[in-house]
Amino acid sequence: MKSTQSDKIKFSKVKFGRRPRISDERTFKLSGYLDTQNELPIPKRHNWGKKIKKDKWGVMGNFRTNLCTCAAAGHLIMVWTSNTSKLQRPQEEDIMKAYCDLTNYNPETDENDEGVEALKVLKYWRKNGIAGEKIIAFAEVEDGNHEQLLKTIYLFGGCYVGLNLPKSAERQYNTTKKWTIPRGGKKKDAKKGSWIGHMVLVTGYNKDELRVVTWGREITMTIDFWKEYGEESYAVFSETFIKNDKTPTGISVEVLLNDIENLKKQKQD
Repeated sequence: MKSTQSDKIKFSKVKFGRRPRISDERTFKLSGYLDTQNELPIPKRHNWGKKIKKDKWGVMGNFRTNLCTCAAAGHLIMVWTSNTSKLQRPQEEDIMKAYCDLTNYNPETDENDEGVEALKVLKYWRKNGIAGEKIIAFAEVEDGNHEQLLKTIYLFGGCYVGLNLPKSAERQYNTTKKWTIPRGGKKKDAKKGSWIGHMVLVTGYNKDELRVVTWGREITMTIDFWKEYGEESYAVFSETFIKNDKTPTGISVEVLLNDIENLKKQKQD
């Protein structure tokens, strides 16, 4: 389905694809990493996506197929490369390959288009790579931990976030372009998951809002919305986010690799 940034999305056709959160006791917890980085200050606001034009993100197949978990990975690759070298935008076929490998989806018949869990995508990404980019490791952000979320965004180029979106988010997306908890709180259309499960990339933050990339667009989401509807959030560690032996935020390769050795001991296989 072709679309432009100014078009309203026809949600009867748009795809989603994040299956419910699964757990693995071997998954590294971000708190263990941050214990070694507590002295690193973070600014009050930051947005890693500012080097990418608003109409250049791309949907990455998520209008056709339930592959939002893979599309969000592609958007994170764009953020990393645009801030350390030259912007690389994964091709739709690269994102589709990862989705097919993970789900046995058949692009010709649309069989097995049932989405995939975020944790499975992260493990695949680390072992096999997506669009030629492998990650080193990943770590889980503590549910509702605002401080961990902001540190993840600033230190690692963004946060890979899974949401149980309420029905109200559909209307807000096509009007205000801002996901907020509806006034009155727990109204019918504010129920968790009453619309869909979805994976997005959070590229930035300010005092009480987050910058989000989804379906090829940039929108905002309040931090309270994330706390209410976020089901899982991850920091993703990548060598692509390193330039001149440091990340753009100043973490040295030596420090990072020492931490990665500790992550490997967690056996994220």
